[in-house]
Amino acid sequence: MIRIALLLWAALMLAMPATAQVGVAPPSGFIVAATQGQTSVTGTTSETNLAALKIPGGVLGKNGHVEIKALWSFTNSANTKTLWVRMSSTAGVTGQPSGFAQVTTTATAQTLSVFRNMNATNSQRAYGGGQTTAPFGSGAGADTTATSDTTQDTYINLDGTLALGTETITLVHAYAVVFPAN
Repeated sequence: MIRIALLLWAALMLAMPATAQVGVAPPSGFIVAATQGQTSVTGTTSETNLAALKIPGGVLGKNGHVEIKALWSFTNSANTKTLWVRMSSTAGVTGQPSGFAQVTTTATAQTLSVFRNMNATNSQRAYGGGQTTAPFGSGAGADTTATSDTTQDTYINLDGTLALGTETITLVHAYAVVFPAN
């Protein structure tokens, strides 16, 4: 569906005469990847990949960004559960985190993470405040940097880490929205 929208936009641009003064912008944001069904981790205290959202190479441009929104549920206890969002050239428990959320005595969380290309397709920055459940505001941490080559396929890895292996983290749903910009 997303590729169809881009193809239609490209066809419209090609169909215009070279002298046309009509400017048609591409879609401002479009979902390129979403989870299908819930995934959970239990029985381990190692960081575990719950989803890998594939961002096709070349869609961001050198100044584009990708927003990742996720809904999580987990065991309500005093033990720490860590929810990670990472960007990498490979799927799995890998990549530079855009932030994380450490949760304890709650049962759900909604997170927002943003990776921004910084005038280059291999240089990204993300909010360094840590807690992705409160993405707007200020934080003591420096911005997170990454060097993923976004001209190639890139993965947004959503991971979970349990302090106590008998508890559970569930990624209920997640999706990535791309905002391309050159």
